[in-house]
Amino acid sequence: MKLIEFIKLILKHKVALIAIPLLAGILAILLTSNPKHSYYSKTNLFTGLATGSSVEMDKSFNYFATNIAFDNLINIINSRETHEEVAIRLLAQHLMLKEPDNKFISDKTFELLKEDMPKDIYNYVAKSNIPDTTGLNFEIEDVVNTLPESINKADYEQTVNNLMKLMKKDNTNFVYSLLNFEHPYYSLEAISKIKAVRISNSDLIELSYETEDPGVCQQTLAIFNEVCIKKYKNLKENGSDAVIKYFESQLLQSENKLKTIEDQLLKFNQDNSIINYYEQSKAVANVKEDMDVEYNKKRAELAGYEASAKKLEKKLEIQELVQDKSNRVLENKKRLGELNYELAILETKTNDSKKTADIEKLKNQATKLQEEIKTGVAQLYSFQNSVEGVPSSKVLPEWVDKIVEAENIKAKLDVMSKRNLEFQQQYAKYAPAGAILKKIERQINVAEQEYLEILHGLNLAKLKFQDTQLSSNLKAVDPPYFPLKPIPSKRKIVIIAIVILSFILVLASILIMEFFDKTLKNITVANEKLKIPALGMLAKVFKTNETFDLFGIQDRLMELIMQNLNHVLKTQKATGTTKIITIFSTQKEEGKTIIANNIARKLIQSGKSVIVLNHSTIVKPKLNSGKSPKLNLLLGYQDPRIDYDHPFLDEPNNYLESSCMATYEVNGAFFNAKSYKDLTLSEPNVSQKEPDYVIIELPNILDTNYPADLIVASDLVLLVCRSNRLWSKADENLLNNIKELSPYKLQYIINGVAIDEVESLLGELPKKRSIARRKIKNLLRFQFHLKNHI
Repeated sequence: MKLIEFIKLILKHKVALIAIPLLAGILAILLTSNPKHSYYSKTNLFTGLATGSSVEMDKSFNYFATNIAFDNLINIINSRETHEEVAIRLLAQHLMLKEPDNKFISDKTFELLKEDMPKDIYNYVAKSNIPDTTGLNFEIEDVVNTLPESINKADYEQTVNNLMKLMKKDNTNFVYSLLNFEHPYYSLEAISKIKAVRISNSDLIELSYETEDPGVCQQTLAIFNEVCIKKYKNLKENGSDAVIKYFESQLLQSENKLKTIEDQLLKFNQDNSIINYYEQSKAVANVKEDMDVEYNKKRAELAGYEASAKKLEKKLEIQELVQDKSNRVLENKKRLGELNYELAILETKTNDSKKTADIEKLKNQATKLQEEIKTGVAQLYSFQNSVEGVPSSKVLPEWVDKIVEAENIKAKLDVMSKRNLEFQQQYAKYAPAGAILKKIERQINVAEQEYLEILHGLNLAKLKFQDTQLSSNLKAVDPPYFPLKPIPSKRKIVIIAIVILSFILVLASILIMEFFDKTLKNITVANEKLKIPALGMLAKVFKTNETFDLFGIQDRLMELIMQNLNHVLKTQKATGTTKIITIFSTQKEEGKTIIANNIARKLIQSGKSVIVLNHSTIVKPKLNSGKSPKLNLLLGYQDPRIDYDHPFLDEPNNYLESSCMATYEVNGAFFNAKSYKDLTLSEPNVSQKEPDYVIIELPNILDTNYPADLIVASDLVLLVCRSNRLWSKADENLLNNIKELSPYKLQYIINGVAIDEVESLLGELPKKRSIARRKIKNLLRFQFHLKNHI
């Protein structure tokens, strides 16, 4: 759709686009003439979740954890349980009021409350008649009083508990119904209108509420603060307190376990006389090592002494040999003397050989004895003096000393052996004691580490608990205020919005209707759907109220049709002198008759002889037909009534002679007709002279069969169709059949076209327009130099 077409569409429906939104605005004004005023209040809660103080010195800021904490808090605020408690506390506050107090509830709302409440609901209100001197609230009493002075806090809490129990009892009691239906103050739907929003990236959460009573508005927010602070604190502290209790129980078990193992170690040390195992075992080991060294040293000394004593004893045993050797030396000397004596005697006696042999024998014996004496004297000398040259007389004292020293060392070794046995027994005792002691100490170490870890966890839990207490300590830094002025009414905005929305809906409806308009409408659309050449178009003949020169427009359109008709017929190579024009339509009441008569009139005015053949079953339209113009005129549309005074709709008898008109019967002769003469045989009024033009109007071919031979013999086959009709599949099939009979002779005229569509053929229609409208139209068409001359 082009811009100028869109502007034309707007101008066509301008009255509807203006009148309907205005009517909707007037209706909105009437409906909102008595609006209900609402009051608004808000409060801010400081959470400290992002920048609040913490006992954890090394705690770092975590953006995601902070966002999660805020989400948790907001979800607690928006939870059903929170809303239920707020609603019941507000209800209990109002039930306990004996008279209206504008600070808590207005007179009108209090009276409505009394009317709505059943009498048995007051049975759940606690009444002790004891004034409350402990304070009115428990969280925000220094900011906003959620209880009047006449209400005892203990009674109030008891009343809340009673109503809570009643609400949870079943789903048929009054309190449950009050909370779950549409009460303006106590229903969950009303309480859920409290909006909780974090203010930017701060630690503040803003709670806002809007309702019809200012006192109820403020008190609802105050109670909401109280309930949220209490619930959030309990939720945070209960979780941390459970962790602390767990660590405390585990710490007690670990402490008992450690004490049991330590008692076991103490008993083991007592049973084994152990003061300090590692020092004692080290001392024993050192003494044992020193004793082993000394023992080995003494054994070496003893061995030396024993060896020396044995050597001295050997020296002492030589004295006997000396005595024996001395006796033998003396005996040998005596024997040698005797031999020397005998030898001397023998030598002196004779030189007898026998004696000589005896002498030699004696000499040999004497020599042998001399050798033995020498050997004996030498041995005697060696026996009387040691190898070292020590006299044998000194060996005895030395041997005695060695024997005494050896015995002394043996006594020491005996004592040291006994001591070694004692050390062996001590070692046998300390060896398993070390392993057992190591095992017990390892158990103590494990138990101690367990105890320290649990103690560390307990300290962290307590630290976390303290941190939780700090972070869960919500504060109402900006208490809810009492609204004195109602919220400015949005009535003007609503009315304007309704007017704009109505305008948009009307415009959207017009555009949708235009978009989904599948009628033939104009030549452009008809060409796409019919796919045959167009002979022309004719405007709808309506009462113009002198707005348009519809006479001239329609006459000009007929002239264009006649011009196109002459052009088509001249291009056809006709064999006869009579031009046959067959006019048909697929449906009835398409305007075939009027178009055929007006074509005939134009041909006669041009000096041609014409015969118009109509079927006898034609039904003339009623002259009084037409829609009521009131609604159309009211909405600024054209008058829908047909202008029967228009020359185009004039009776054919006024401009056609009777000899030019004839009728035929729709029968077998009609279906088998091959020429127009087959249809005029029964008409005596028809001139037998061949006319220049014969215009044959066929019945609508959707209801009646058509003469195919007659259509083939026609010089021009003309389809007439209304612009405000849909082109169906049945119409398309019939038209395709006609196309097969006369593919080059078939054209169409679209009838009843809207006057605005005529401009596509005639250009801009003559009409009274203001200078501004003409300039705007030229501007939209981007035509800025229309009056410039070449």
